[in-house]
Amino acid sequence: MSKEYWRVRFFTDCDDPRPVVYPPSGPYWISGQGDDYTILIAWLPKKSDLKKFWPEARVDEWYGKGPIEFTDRFPRPEYWKENDEALI
Repeated sequence: MSKEYWRVRFFTDCDDPRPVVYPPSGPYWISGQGDDYTILIAWLPKKSDLKKFWPEARVDEWYGKGPIEFTDRFPRPEYWKENDEALI
């Protein structure tokens, strides 16, 4: 049975936007950057704590619950294997 995931858009204000715990519990992408922030998109399991992976995160929007969906803009990351969902 597939886990329910939430897609979250959030901001970080650090120089290195990678998660502090690796691997994160879902795939993530850098979506944009400004002078003092980075915008990230991540798929996280329903009860996952975003702050565990990105303590400085400021959530902009939670949306897109359901199975993880990969697109042309948000392709499957190399580190995210087909069966990774079963490992977390």
